[in-house]
Order: sequence, then C-alpha cells, then structure tokens
Amino acid sequence: MTIDASPWLLLLVAFLFPFFVLRSLRSDGKGGGRGGGCRVPPGPLAVPVLGNLLWLWHSPADLEPLLRRLIARHGPVVSLGVGSRLSIFVADRRVAHAALVERGAALADRPEVTRALLGENGNTITRASYGPTWRLLRRGLVSGTLHPSTTRARVFAPARSWARRVLVGKLAAASGQAPHGVMDTLQYAMFCLLVVMCFGERLDEADVRAIATAQHDWIVYFATKMRVFAFCSTITKHLFRGRIKMALALRRRQKELFVPLINARRERKTRTQPTLPENGTTFEHSYVDTLLDLRLPEDGNRALTDKEMVSLCSEFLDAGTDTMSTALQWIMAELVKNPSI
Repeated sequence: MTIDASPWLLLLVAFLFPFFVLRSLRSDGKGGGRGGGCRVPPGPLAVPVLGNLLWLWHSPADLEPLLRRLIARHGPVVSLGVGSRLSIFVADRRVAHAALVERGAALADRPEVTRALLGENGNTITRASYGPTWRLLRRGLVSGTLHPSTTRARVFAPARSWARRVLVGKLAAASGQAPHGVMDTLQYAMFCLLVVMCFGERLDEADVRAIATAQHDWIVYFATKMRVFAFCSTITKHLFRGRIKMALALRRRQKELFVPLINARRERKTRTQPTLPENGTTFEHSYVDTLLDLRLPEDGNRALTDKEMVSLCSEFLDAGTDTMSTALQWIMAELVKNPSI
C-alpha cells in the first residue's frame, strides 16, 4: 500500500512557513536583507523567503524577456529576488563598469547554496569566495595553461594539430550526406582539445564521448533541477532530497572518469625523468599538472584533494567548449559570406 505524501508536505510547509517569514523579517531588521536601511534598486513586488512573486508564473528560461520588461519599467538597474537571495541586474555599461571594475573587489564574492548541500567547499574559480584561494586558482589557470606566451602556445601545438585533424576528418566523413550538424562536430573537436589540455592524454572517441556525456548530464541537471534550493534551502533540502542524491551521483560519475587520469599525471610527475610513450598519446603539460603543484594558503598550505581537482577539471571543460566552438562557427559563417578572404 502506498501513501500519498503530498498532503503531509503541504501541512509541513503551512506549519513552518510563518516561522521562516518571521525569521526573515527579523534578519532584515538587522540590516542583513532588503530592509534594515539598505538601499536597493527598484524592482517588482517581493515577499520574505519566497522572493519575487513573478517566479510563480515565469520560468527561469524566460529571464531575458522578463528583464527587458522590468528594465523598461524601472530603469537600467533592477533588483529581483530569487528566494531569500537578492539579485541585481545592470543594463547600463557605465554602471556595469563602475560596479565590476571600479568596485570589483567589493562585488567579487560568489555566495552559493548548492555547493554546501553537495558537500563541496566551492574551491573553483567560478564559485570560490574572493580571496587568496580564488586568486591562486585563477593565476594557476591563466599562467599555467591559458597564457598566450610562446612557451604555452608551443606546448599545446601538438594537441591543436590533433584536434584539427579530428575536425577535418569528421567534416569530410559527413560530406555528401544529409544536412549535417556542423555545430555538433565543432563542439566535439573542441572538447577533444580541452580534454587533452586538461588531462595531458589523447583519448579515443569512446572515452571522450563518455566524459562529454558526464559533463552534459551534470550541467543540464544542475541548471534545471538545483535552482529550487535558492528558495529557502532550510526546507527545500528536505523536500527535494532526491535531487541532491542525483546531483551527487552525477558528481561521482565524473570522479570515476577523472580520477584515473589525474592519478596518471600524478604518477608521471613523481618520476625523475618522465618519458613519453611511443604512440604519442601523452603530452608534455596539462592543466592537471598545474593543479597538482598548487598549495592552498588559507588551509595550511595543503594540496588540492581529488574531489577539488574533479570540480576544477569539470569547470575547465565546461568553460571552453561552447565558447570556442561558437567562435569557430561564426568564423566559418563569415568565410562562407566572404570567400575572397
């Protein structure tokens, strides 16, 4: 016999809601919220805990058209409550420059609810609190892997050549067939390059596809299913325990794929004279090599854990695929329109 739990959940929410409203109002009175004398930009009606009532009939996918209407009504700076958190959207470049450049340090922090629910400390470039750890991680990425110096460009030249061959081969194999998704091919080729840059190992297509699937599943689930925890996480973390379990399972899948590759680079670094295999699948440098050398100054100068490196590698793969493949797509479109170039 099954029991419908929805009436009990509604009863629980009805019982606890006044308590959290009173607590929210009390914290606002202390200056920690939208009250307490803090000046915030104009925006639509909001209530404690729930935030703006617009979310009751708008999906997060409708955010851009919603913001356009709000900016037309309230001006170039609009506040919008998402649960217990306040987000401020800026549509004026002068205000954006003043906030992000002139006062960048004051606005550089990134409070995050879901990282605590997943047992993560947020030690990634996109989620770390502003401070020595964030600066260390960002400096390691830029100087250790992405800096456009002659040395780094030369180190990753073989990886770029291989990714180019993958791209040309995929496009050539699809020529003469039904309309082909060029963007999918560009994304795959760029992901191959990022995997090599991240782990220093040229993998076969099945392994690359497995990593790409794990990345895609994590991004989509996190973006579509974890937003609910921005609304009063004290309650939602109990109501939506299944979502947390699923997110943890997707993270474990990434760990299963990434940790063996990380351990291979760790073992290689311990050798006095690392040697490259004859088949040329192992490369001289990788992003993981940089991570293995980092020491966190705010945490006893310790090394990164495997869990932290998995999150950082996932961030690295996420950040580069669409940006580079989209740029290539625009370049190819312009070449088609201007073949004389």
